[in-house]
Amino acid sequence: MAAEATLGNGSNGISPDPNTKAEQLSPAEILEKKHEAELALRASIEDVDDEDDITHPPTHKTTPGPVLEEKMASVDGSTGIWTQPISTKAAGKQKIRDEANIDETKAKAPYKPLDLKSDDAFPSLGSGPKPTIPATLSAWGARKSHPVQTQASNGSPVGVNGTTISSNSSSRASTPASGIATPTSASTSSAFNQPHAQRNQGGATLSLPGRPKEVTDTIVLKSHELQPREQLKKPVPEIIQAIKKRTGTSLQMSTSRSGDSTCIAKGTPEAVRKALRDVAKELSTKQSIKVTIPAALRHRIIGNKQGATIQGIQQRSGTRVHVPRPEESAPTDEDDGEIMIDVVIDGDALGVKIARDEINSMVNDQTSTVNLSLKNIPAEFYPFIAGPSNARIAALEEGRNVRVHVPYYHTWTTQPPPPAPMPNQLPVFLPAVGMPIRISGDRLAAQQVREDIERWVEELRGQITLEELSVDRGRHRFLLGGRGDLLHDFIQETGCAIVLPPPSENRETLTITGPRNRLSDGINKALELAASMHSVNIDISRPHPTASHSQAHARNLTRYLQQRKEIERLERCFDAHIAFPADDPVIWEIYSRIGKNIYLARSEITNIVNAHPPARIGHVEIDPFFHQHVRQRSAHIVKDEYGVHLVFPEEDEEDHQILMVYEGKPVPGQEYELPKRLPSAAELDEARLALHEVREHILGLMRDQEEIIKKSVEVPKRFSRPTACRFREKVQRFLSREQQNLATGEPTVRVHVGKPVPRTPQTTDDQFYFRGPAESVDTLINKVGEFIVEEVENEKENGYTTSFDFPKKFANILIGKKGENIRKYREEFDVDIQVSDGKVEIKGAKRRADRAKSKIIALGKKLEDEATHVLKIKPQYHRDLIGAKGNQVNRLQERYNVRVNFPRSANVTSANDDQSIADTASEVGWGQRFNRAPDEVTIRGPRKGADEAREELLNLLQYTIDHSHVASVSVALNQIPSLIGQGGREMENLRLSTGAQIDVPDFKRDGADPSKRVEIKVKGTKKQVEDAKSLLEERAKVFDESIVRTLEVDKKHHKALIGSGGANIRDIVTRAGGSDDRRDLARTVRFPRQESEDNTIVVEGDKAVVEKIVASIEEIIKQRENQVAEVVEVAPERHRVLIGRGGETRRDLESRFNVSVDVPKQSQVGQARSGVKIVGQPQDVEKCKEHILSLIKSQEGVTVQVPRRLHHSISDNGQFFRRLRNGYEVSVDHGGQQPPIRPPTTSSRTRINGGGLPLITDDQGSPDSISWETRDNDESAEEGEIPWTLRGPPENVAKARALVLAAIEQAQKQTTTGYLILPDPSKYRYVVGPMGSQVNSIRKQTGCKIMVPRDQARGEAIEIQGDKDGVEQAKEIILELVRNGGGGGNGTGRGGRKG
Repeated sequence: MAAEATLGNGSNGISPDPNTKAEQLSPAEILEKKHEAELALRASIEDVDDEDDITHPPTHKTTPGPVLEEKMASVDGSTGIWTQPISTKAAGKQKIRDEANIDETKAKAPYKPLDLKSDDAFPSLGSGPKPTIPATLSAWGARKSHPVQTQASNGSPVGVNGTTISSNSSSRASTPASGIATPTSASTSSAFNQPHAQRNQGGATLSLPGRPKEVTDTIVLKSHELQPREQLKKPVPEIIQAIKKRTGTSLQMSTSRSGDSTCIAKGTPEAVRKALRDVAKELSTKQSIKVTIPAALRHRIIGNKQGATIQGIQQRSGTRVHVPRPEESAPTDEDDGEIMIDVVIDGDALGVKIARDEINSMVNDQTSTVNLSLKNIPAEFYPFIAGPSNARIAALEEGRNVRVHVPYYHTWTTQPPPPAPMPNQLPVFLPAVGMPIRISGDRLAAQQVREDIERWVEELRGQITLEELSVDRGRHRFLLGGRGDLLHDFIQETGCAIVLPPPSENRETLTITGPRNRLSDGINKALELAASMHSVNIDISRPHPTASHSQAHARNLTRYLQQRKEIERLERCFDAHIAFPADDPVIWEIYSRIGKNIYLARSEITNIVNAHPPARIGHVEIDPFFHQHVRQRSAHIVKDEYGVHLVFPEEDEEDHQILMVYEGKPVPGQEYELPKRLPSAAELDEARLALHEVREHILGLMRDQEEIIKKSVEVPKRFSRPTACRFREKVQRFLSREQQNLATGEPTVRVHVGKPVPRTPQTTDDQFYFRGPAESVDTLINKVGEFIVEEVENEKENGYTTSFDFPKKFANILIGKKGENIRKYREEFDVDIQVSDGKVEIKGAKRRADRAKSKIIALGKKLEDEATHVLKIKPQYHRDLIGAKGNQVNRLQERYNVRVNFPRSANVTSANDDQSIADTASEVGWGQRFNRAPDEVTIRGPRKGADEAREELLNLLQYTIDHSHVASVSVALNQIPSLIGQGGREMENLRLSTGAQIDVPDFKRDGADPSKRVEIKVKGTKKQVEDAKSLLEERAKVFDESIVRTLEVDKKHHKALIGSGGANIRDIVTRAGGSDDRRDLARTVRFPRQESEDNTIVVEGDKAVVEKIVASIEEIIKQRENQVAEVVEVAPERHRVLIGRGGETRRDLESRFNVSVDVPKQSQVGQARSGVKIVGQPQDVEKCKEHILSLIKSQEGVTVQVPRRLHHSISDNGQFFRRLRNGYEVSVDHGGQQPPIRPPTTSSRTRINGGGLPLITDDQGSPDSISWETRDNDESAEEGEIPWTLRGPPENVAKARALVLAAIEQAQKQTTTGYLILPDPSKYRYVVGPMGSQVNSIRKQTGCKIMVPRDQARGEAIEIQGDKDGVEQAKEIILELVRNGGGGGNGTGRGGRKG
């Protein structure tokens, strides 16, 4: 029937019937022509919507979202034409009928009979509710879109996903990237799960009384979703016809060139839904997909009333949905983040899509991101999934908010590749559970990526095969590089991958994987790479063939060199690879791409082996339990005291042997280097002795140790699997606490869970194994047993359950990253906590559950008190506000307990800059940030702290703004060193004087253009910037106006130009008008370093100053070139006459005659000792020479022979010489003879005869209380004479000679010396008298020399020198003065000086 024809997109509901003739008009057709004639006379009006009518939105608006509208060009859908959809605004302003278009349509379109079932032609008498079609969810969205009432503006039928029908393909928003045409989550709101929804085509429809409503819906089945035609029970037309008859709908089936099938159904909502479901069921293949969801949302998918939600999904989709039980999903990897489970959906193509979208919609209400782990994929497929240089993964990630990590697989660890298959068969690859592919990001995008990868895996299962290849183990490393970094190049070139055995496996077989047609390319390439290697073998047991256990010694030596990382050093040094069997490392294989390197490496290895004979290596066997004990307590002792290095075995309880290697006592501050020469016999004896002592030392430690035993404790099996897991964790925490509480030095017990079976994943997780000293093991097992009994009793009380509300928006904080926070609560209170949909449920013992509840409620209140402030701060201030290495942000966060979050700038490229550090510091607990404006800074935390932090940050911003005035000064590149100064002092002074921040760019003068200019940045307040800029500009101007002159001056003149302490060059510069500042002086004239061979002097500065300095230097050099040098012979004893006091005489000579006078040093010997060198102009040298000779002649002295025994008496400690020099300008020397030895002095603390000092209890008035002793001056006196040569003006020399002779005469009379000690030192002042009057009077009366000590409190003696009678007379006078209290004087003497 014509009425059963399917409606095409954009049609008016009329389909041509070829059996109908034009001349046979029905009453309805006559009525239609009448209506068309009347329509031409109607006025056109503009259809304008009421924008305020929210309850009844306009019917012409389209569904929001990035969906392209598609139109069908023909009724049967065999061809399709794309048309540009009109905008919403334009659609609302279209005329009801365009007469021109009507006429044109009539002219082109053939006559069409009237379709009596068309709602467009015969609208119903009432307008029913408009269909409610939800907006299409974006693949990037995280929230559920709000439904809007809409229909296609062009009258196109709307598909199950809310988009218009397409004959070719769907848009990106409605079709996953995997290529499967699936409805989005919005499709669950279509006629399939909304039986009362109305769908219409074109304009509004009217419902005729007594007639059911009709809708049109569409499904698209991709070619790979369709069953092969030979597997169908009936031909497709018969199946479609049967469904039409069974459901009473109108069905139209069409197939595009790509093989995709489109089915359009029209009829009542129930009939359309059933018809399309039957089509998908009959024609599509059975599919099974997985939807990964958080385990916490399991109950939401199942529903609260005996699985009401999941049953509804199954009924609407016609699928079977399996949600794993809690015990099936309990074991998870901790690094997977939150616990995830896989919901399995089985059914036809349409049903699984509908069910999947409904589940995703519910999950997206809770979270928009997901972390997936694909553990069912063989690792051998990873290189092909990632592609060369991860190209395929990059293509998957492009345009999606998702990240994919495929492990870099080139060496197997515990699971080797399967064996090579039989011909025409494929290998069976096992999944790599231990290193899964990880996908993270937007949930929908991650699901799509997962589907793509799983589809690739299925394709690879039918393509990838393998071939085993035997290659020397030493060559493996060179096939893919040291870290397998050449694998990408290998895949790119051959289309195959290589899987190597691990170094721990003694295998030479490697595996080539790839497509069958490319496998030969991979094998040939691998063989080519392997053949390009050079190799040589070395037997390290051969250098010591006489040893009784040479093989064992070779193994021990290899083990030692491995532990010392010497083999790695050799490989790096010679660019080689050294391989040997792990179980018997006697024969070493050396491989290298460079032939000579293998022989160099072999020579080095031979030297090392020869240097380590068996006498240097030994071993001691003890129980492995004590290895760690020996390592911690004895390893460093035996190393320091005996020079023995200990090598401990790996964690292997069967290996009892500790290796001992003699290295010699370590040298402080020097790293040990392995010897490479044969040891001497003495060294071998020393090594044997050290190894023996170390063995006895270690065995001595073991003598008092307890017996080591092994025991186990079993976890009760009455618990379910999740409960047993939690129970084991409790026991492990208990054991950890017990071990930590052990006293210092108390032996620990080693505990591990399960009994692992080597090389297999099997374990017995219900056992705890203990190993250690018997007493400690028994004690710990008893404690564990008591703990288990207590916990079993506690489990009986764990039936208490409490639930309460928790703010849904803070659920992620309560759970924490990877469930860290909720796990801490569970461990702290030993309860089970579940968080879901704003509810927290706690199960456990009542007391613990209530405590956990209180703490979580308190957390919610605290989070409710949180405030978030968003500050608008320009990005140019962010760096200053963040501070160096984020110190400003960290300080705010720590002080106010808030989070300060700066947006990441677009130009940040380094992970070590301040911006990245601030991001890291402020993003803890915040997660990822999206769509933040570049000028938005957020502060989040407790309200009070957030307010205070905001205020401080704003104050800091104001300060930053005030100090953000900037300026730049252009300077020459060559000026930067002088601006910085030595050690940065100049720049630092400039910063301190102005207070501004000055940034000098990095510079390198080597090879740079001298005329190049750079910008110096100045930052600070306005005044600071102005001051700094002014100073810099001034210096730049001076530098720019400066000139540079260079002079080539022989280095022999440099010292003279500089002068003593730089005096000469300072004088030259200042006379030229330059600065006398030391730093300016150094910049103005620069001499080459003393050790340099350069002769160039550089003069830089103002042009006029530079010219004068250059002229002065040239004049000085010219004069020095004409200088002569003459040597004047002057006796060494007269050199002091030329030098003068402090060098005054020599300087006077040099300045008066403009010459340089060089007086030989006293250390010189021979003829040069007497030569005084004069350098200068000839005339000046001659004048200076004459002056020196006259000076020496005038200084010729008179010699007086003084008895040696009187020398010290006359010189009076040098006082006599000073009198001659100061009073008469006469100097005294001794003709090179050494003065006599000074006679020993008498102790001032004891009497001469050995008696003690007078006591304060003695009668101080008694003569017996004093100490008096005399001594003959001639006793033990030195015989002979010593010359005293007097030099000076002739008239003064005569006077000085007379004084010396008088002093000799006087000294000869002083034959006796007396020593007088008074009982009361305070009375010494009576002897001195006022202003020394008394002592001077005594001297005149007796003719004696009297010396009164200065420090009378020390009990020093009064020394009296003279003839015997005079000395006795002076003593009596002194005693009389003391008895009379100063002889009637006032007694105010100060105790005079000696002499």
